Amino acid sequence: MKLQFSIEVGSYMKRFRFIRWKVCVGFIFSFLFLPDDSDATVAGCVKPLVVLDAGHGGKDNGASFGNFLEKRVNIITALLTKRHLEGLGYRVIMTRSKDIFISLVRRVEIASQVKADIFVSIHFNSSKNRQAEGIEVYYYSSKPLPRNRASQQLANCVLTRLADQTEANSRGVKAGNFHVIRETSMPAVLVEGGFITNAQERQKIRQRTYLDQIALGVAQGIDNYFKMNKCPRRELNARPAA
Repeated sequence: MKLQFSIEVGSYMKRFRFIRWKVCVGFIFSFLFLPDDSDATVAGCVKPLVVLDAGHGGKDNGASFGNFLEKRVNIITALLTKRHLEGLGYRVIMTRSKDIFISLVRRVEIASQVKADIFVSIHFNSSKNRQAEGIEVYYYSSKPLPRNRASQQLANCVLTRLADQTEANSRGVKAGNFHVIRETSMPAVLVEGGFITNAQERQKIRQRTYLDQIALGVAQGIDNYFKMNKCPRRELNARPAA
């Protein structure tokens, strides 16, 4: 009886040691191969999540001049901005990454669903006045809410860097009532990168290098905004929805 008991105890001890070994190894491997949050966090905060909105798309061409369509340069500029932001370590989600129609309501829904830190809509301008030129950034200001003050600050940061990069005529930061900056719950701006109805500006906008200057200016402006606000993001354990 004692022998049998000793054998059973020995057997259980071996199992216990084996299980403990597996747990230890598992813990070590999980530690080693956990997703690297070093690139996703700054000072204990999740790096900001930016929603980039390429205006118009699909059946909605936006502004046009002959066969020159705003929707096309919007998506190119937004994708270039995404690349610059990701190079700076930001997380970026696009409302559209190809030529498809997305309703204004859906664009706002996307930003809300992913719990974006900011929303930036990319557009180009047009006017009956063919001499009109320059860049401008809109924010929603009809209510004295903290979000709207943050939106104004974001707009100022973006316009400053945009003007530095492009040397374009700055038309200033303006209050606007566009759906995507009015209905979003996070700081939001709408960027107008120039007038496609102005011959000289249109020639610049046709060049990918110029669109990249616009994109870099937008990205740098966003980066400056977050640097000014230190860590206005959610805590590390408050991950955005996938």
